[in-house]
Amino acid sequence: MRTRMLTLAVAAAVGALALAGPRPAGAEPVVLRGITPWVQSYYWSEPFLMFQRMVNSNEKLKGKVIVSYLGANEVVPTFEQFEAVRNGSVDVILGAASYYTGQIPEAMAVQYAKLPPTELRKNGFYDLMREIHDEAGVVYLANTGGSPGKAFRMFVNKKLDAPDFTGLKFRVTPVYVSLVKAFGGTPINMAPSEVYQALDRKVVDGYGWSYGGITDFGWQEVTSHVIDIPFYSANTAIIFNKEAWDGLPDDVRAELEKVGAALEARAEKFMADYIEKEDTLLKGLGLEFLKFSEADTARYVETAYSAGWKDYLEKNPDNGPKLKSLSE
Repeated sequence: MRTRMLTLAVAAAVGALALAGPRPAGAEPVVLRGITPWVQSYYWSEPFLMFQRMVNSNEKLKGKVIVSYLGANEVVPTFEQFEAVRNGSVDVILGAASYYTGQIPEAMAVQYAKLPPTELRKNGFYDLMREIHDEAGVVYLANTGGSPGKAFRMFVNKKLDAPDFTGLKFRVTPVYVSLVKAFGGTPINMAPSEVYQALDRKVVDGYGWSYGGITDFGWQEVTSHVIDIPFYSANTAIIFNKEAWDGLPDDVRAELEKVGAALEARAEKFMADYIEKEDTLLKGLGLEFLKFSEADTARYVETAYSAGWKDYLEKNPDNGPKLKSLSE
């Protein structure tokens, strides 16, 4: 009964959004309704808010289009957001490929990219990714992943001199499973809401998380060490509903294309600045940063990428090899 009530509540919320638009072009500006997977205070949400500010302050778009931020997973559950933008319940989202890999498995290539979004836009990666999304019924406007190779890290409550996780249990998502197993650790799936208590009670010895954000959950209170060897890229992008995009005037779409390209560069700078501040913050809170030897560091990073690409290429034999070659 509870599940049915939740389903009905979600359907009602999405239905209400659908009734609201998309707005027809005319004397009034088109209002584009947008959502993000995470709360707006989380740093990976910032590129969407940046996009909103860039559009709403753009003189060439003034009076023609407005981006309205509706919220995060309280509006549409995280794993339902891609379908919400595809079916027109909302007009634009900050999409995380890891949350819509079931619909577009090729989208995960951006996570393993070693080139920044501005370079991927120039070498054909962006064009192919846009084509793939177009075939799935959405418009891929901008890659907001920011700094390549600096999206994720491992945190552990034990001093390590080398990448040896033998006997250690790590809270993971699919992002980290291959890495943890490769170095002898035990991966344990666990919701973020359970991590603090699990660390405090020593149910797990560490966890994988994005480069920043552990203070949002208070995990710094129960974390002693950061393995200071980041890997992968954020797999986020600005994604439009195709009908909403096609319904915009030509000049508006052309200007939004320019905004998308400019956003990629701004997101790169934002992420680079943020992670520098994050390191300063965590060191100030007393966390110890672990370094490995040059050889072990190279092995650690190579293991992360080789395991990721192996899984990806097995699932994407058609476009996977080309996307991989363009991303490195």
